[in-house]
Amino acid sequence: MIMKLNINDRAALAIRNNIKRVEIRAIKENSEHDYSKLKQNDIIEFTSNNLGVFYVKVKEVNHYDSLDELFTLEGTRYTTSSTNDKNKAIKNVSKLDGYKDAIKKNGVYAIHIEYLYSENTVWEELYKKAKNIRNPREVSGMISAGGVGAAILTKNHNIYTGVCIDTASTLGMCGERNAIANMITNGDNEIIKLVCVDSKGNVGSPCGACREYMMQLSKNSKNIEILKDIDTKEIVKLEELIPDWWGKTRI
Repeated sequence: MIMKLNINDRAALAIRNNIKRVEIRAIKENSEHDYSKLKQNDIIEFTSNNLGVFYVKVKEVNHYDSLDELFTLEGTRYTTSSTNDKNKAIKNVSKLDGYKDAIKKNGVYAIHIEYLYSENTVWEELYKKAKNIRNPREVSGMISAGGVGAAILTKNHNIYTGVCIDTASTLGMCGERNAIANMITNGDNEIIKLVCVDSKGNVGSPCGACREYMMQLSKNSKNIEILKDIDTKEIVKLEELIPDWWGKTRI
């Protein structure tokens, strides 16, 4: 399930910066949102002025009868972006339009969330994840790994990463295919964006084997956007890198 919500700028920045990890919500009268229906791994699509549209994953949802109970059990460190004082936090939330009456009637929800990405900065965020996952090392006398990193964004708003594994006898795999294996292991199967970062920190292009591998994933794989330049945000679609693909009539 994807729930669409608006959020103020301060809270949005706090979520992106991992300062705020719990969103407090109450079901107001005539509200179209029922937070009791949110489950683990559901997606919330937030819209704010500063970050635009950004996505978070629901990790846990807890219901409380009052704000006092919520802040007593959840604390204030990750539940509010304005104060770490419990009493001030209660007053601040109670002042929100319609919240006092809504909480009295329906209680209040503490929605634990994990920031995923913002549509405005998705390429920078994928590039950073692909770059940071690199960790060049010798695994054994015959295997080295971690020189190249890849990050993929899926249709379900999940991000997966992987590193290259180089072995003797061509048994290794590229970072892209490692990330795809991670994706499939976690139940996802449709990629919409890809970033690959080489050993020098430059954006790279997937090899022929990775292009073929991605094309076989889905009939929509031809539309996968691949970053070419982090500064200009120039992209290329997978179908442009593998024209006249042999399997188009079979997938």
